[in-house]
Order: sequence, then C-alpha cells, then structure tokens
Amino acid sequence: MSKKPKRIIEHALLEGIGPISAERLLALPENEWGLLRSAITDARRARPPAHVARCLMCSGPVFIQARAFRGFRLPYFAHFKGGDATCPWHTGETLHPDDARALQYGGAQESAAHRMLCEQIAELAAADGRCVSAEVSKYLPPTDNARGRYPDVLIVRRDTPKIAVEIQLSNTFQTEVSARCLHYEREGVGLLWVLYGLDLQADDLPQSFRDVVLRHRGNAFLLDDEAVTASHARRTLVLKCYLRGPDGRFETGRLVSLDDLTFSSKGPPYLEDRVTPGLLARGEAARETWRMALRGRSPDFSYADLRSPAFLTANEQLCGLVPGLRQWQAETFQGQWMFANLIAVVFSALSHANGTFRNYASRQDNVQALLNSKLPSENLQPFALIMQEILQRCGADDLLLGSVGTHLDRALALGDGNFVLYYEAPWSAIAVLLPELFDPLLRFELETLDALPAWARPKIAATAKSAVPPVHPAHQPQSLAENHGFAHHPG
Repeated sequence: MSKKPKRIIEHALLEGIGPISAERLLALPENEWGLLRSAITDARRARPPAHVARCLMCSGPVFIQARAFRGFRLPYFAHFKGGDATCPWHTGETLHPDDARALQYGGAQESAAHRMLCEQIAELAAADGRCVSAEVSKYLPPTDNARGRYPDVLIVRRDTPKIAVEIQLSNTFQTEVSARCLHYEREGVGLLWVLYGLDLQADDLPQSFRDVVLRHRGNAFLLDDEAVTASHARRTLVLKCYLRGPDGRFETGRLVSLDDLTFSSKGPPYLEDRVTPGLLARGEAARETWRMALRGRSPDFSYADLRSPAFLTANEQLCGLVPGLRQWQAETFQGQWMFANLIAVVFSALSHANGTFRNYASRQDNVQALLNSKLPSENLQPFALIMQEILQRCGADDLLLGSVGTHLDRALALGDGNFVLYYEAPWSAIAVLLPELFDPLLRFELETLDALPAWARPKIAATAKSAVPPVHPAHQPQSLAENHGFAHHPG
C-alpha cells in the first residue's frame, strides 16, 4: 500500500481560478484533475513559460502528482524540482527526467522493442496507396519552433496533414508528453500516441498512460495482433481504439483507421470525445426543466405562464440545489414570479449570443428591443447587476456598448438597496444554471479543450473592452464558484 506523503501542499493558487485546497482537488473527478495536471505542465513548457499554479505558502510553482492507493488514483500538489526546501509544505525533490530515463533504459534513449514497433507501424502505414512516406525517427524541421523533433514515426499522406506517431511502451514523463503535444500543435502536425502491451480491461493503468488517454479525450489507441492483421488485410494502418466510460472503465476495443479519427486543432485526435460531454452535462441538466417550461409559454406571453406547473417544477428543482432561493422568493414581493421572468430574459439573451435568437419573454423580434423594454421595469431592475455580469461574460457583451448598457447604468445608479447583491441567493441560482459563465474551474477546463460554447465566449475585441462598464468591487461575485451545466444551443 502506498504511503501517504508526510507533508503535502494544503492549498494552491491557480491563475484565473483561485485557491484550491488539497481536499477539493481530491474530490474532483479524474478527468477534471487530469485536465488541470496537463494544463499546468503545458503552461510551464510554453513559450514563454508560465506558472499557473503556485503554493499558497511559499508562492513557488507546483504541479499535480498522482499516487495509486487501493485501486484509486489520488492527485496532490507537489513543488517542481528546485523549489523552496524551507517551505513547510515542501514535498521533496523529484527525480530529473534524464536521470530516470537512464535508469529505465540502462542509459540508452530507447529499448529494442520500441524500435521494432516503430518500424512495424511505418511499414503498415506505407502500404496505404495515399502514403507518400512513413519514416522512423526522421528529423522534422521546425516552422514555428526553435528546433525540430524526431517523431517515432512520421506519416505523410496526400491531401492530409502530417501525422507524428509516438509509441508508449512504459511510463513517459508528463513533461515529455506536454512538450511533444505543444510542439506538434504549433506545427500543425497531428500527434497520435500508440500504447503497447496493455490489457486495458484488466490492468491498473499507470499515470503516464492515463495522461495520454485523457489528451486523446478518453481514447486509448493500441497496436495488438488483431490490429496488425487488419492492417495487412486493409493495406493501411489500423489500430485498436478503446473508449473510456464515465466509470473509468474501457469499453471493448474497436478497429479504426486514421480516416476514422477527428484531428482537432486543439490536442491529439480521437474517435469519440469522451471528456467534453461530461463537463457540459452539469449545466445542461440544471437548465433542462427551465428550457422545457420556456418553450411551452403561450403565444401572448401571459404573466400566468410563469406560475404554470412547468415553471413551478423548474423552480422547485432549482430551490433544491440552492436552498436559499426558496427563502429569498418567500421574503421578496412576487419573488418567485420575478425570478422566473429573469430566467426568461436571460435565456433569450443567451440564445442571441448563440446566434439563434429566440424570445422567451416578449414579442420583440431582436434582443436589443427586448432588453430595452424590460430593463427599466421594476420587475427586472433589481437584477440589473446580474444582467450586467452575464452580458459581460457571454457572447452578447457588445450590447453593453449601446442603449442596453445605458439602461443598466441607470439602474445601477439607483444604489445598492435597489438591486440584488452577489451574496444573495439569486446569484447562486444563476451560477448553478450557468456554470460555463460563473464556475472558473469548469470554464478553464472547457477552454483547455477549446470546447467553451459559443454563447459563453465574449465577443468584444480586447481594445474595446475598456468601454464595458466595470462592476464595482463591492458587487463583484467572487464567491460564486465556491457556492457551486445552456447546452451548445441555449434555446
């Protein structure tokens, strides 16, 4: 049984996210802490290097290590090599990759088995009539890097981008995985990691293999006897692809060729994305009952709609997630009705941000007319700060530069007692419904995958952002993520 580290980093500060405790890190699903682990290492290997995670005790850069414990993988923060040894949370020196590699291969850069596998993959890829070349350890000159690389196998096919194949027989250091992923992404070369010698349905996968599988969005690509036989039969490179399910187990392997894979501009290729849907599911599930209620509104947008059974069900579900909301609604005149009206306006604005405007709150045919008519009303004015914050964060932020922004300024000028402040329950309820906007950790993970929905991406150019009215520091919703997913199409 693995021993618990005598000293651990109890809190780390992640840039753009905030402090994360060791307990919170342990509570994250493996896909989520794995994305953080990769992103932290990528930032350190970037040009110029950056440290996005720091120890709260000494401010030294940290990364995420994983330890096997009773069949589980447990993540924890650790200082990079060379960190402040006087830090009370210092976790000791890590072995330098060059020293570890020397121990692993007896001083050689690769094993004999690794070389033979490279030659076999090159031979199978070269049998494809579209293949221009498939070469082992051939130098690939740089186009957007200081130096080139020697991929295990470089496959060049007609009318398709180059593919670098890296073969993983044993543990590969996270720094090496990161460096190769960043390099080939900058070069516009697809990077395919091929694993060998594993029984994915029986083995406890080492952490470095897990890192690679996560970068392939939950896909593991293996070369086994069945894949080799299929490659010879089809006269093209065929691999066995295992998809990882939500429970962490791998499904039965499928035979796939390079043509079956999606080569994304962000990260290695995949057969099916098994990571992004799970990250988006939280917000989609929270919003589903509200979407159903809004779609069932009467053509005349009767106020009575907002007290219909569908809206009552949606409100009851949300109150179960945010208990304080029920009390706020009870203590506020027409509180439940006002909140439902807010949701109708917010979902309408986000459908505009998504490029397919649908008005759930009135008969106006565009979002500007909707907001200009609603914002001065006593029903929406109390939520002016919430509306401003949502518009700043989403793809409708350009609206703040016009008459909509003027109406919000007038509402906010009335003073604190006239609108809902960030510590009140409606803010927490909005954060639950829109984690893509208000949960910095989830937002960071989706940005890492280039999977942030269109409606959650601000559109104002950086040079114009100064024109957006700032939120007063006293009103800033700093604790929303701590209190706690619009589908790709909010409407």
